[in-house]
Amino acid sequence: MTTWGLVIETTTGNGESKHTETFVTAHVEGTRAEALAELDALARRYAPEHPKRPKRPKRRRLFRHGDGFLLVIDGAWQTFSTRFTIGELLADGPGK
Repeated sequence: MTTWGLVIETTTGNGESKHTETFVTAHVEGTRAEALAELDALARRYAPEHPKRPKRPKRRRLFRHGDGFLLVIDGAWQTFSTRFTIGELLADGPGK
């Protein structure tokens, strides 16, 4: 059975310290379609942690993009984006 990683790439920080961080949030065993369905649910409920993000953003847009999703949140001062993708797990072990 295939194992898929649900991957989030999100912007954090602000100004010159704004950068992208990547996380594998979960693994799904099953078909690609099952992994994409899990990713869809994750993207719809995702609320990024950011100290300058208001409780109610000005605007929240979720796009289907290729084999994943792109969430764009317009905050009070800045726009933050989060990309959601799946990847087939090929290897998992200690680093060299």
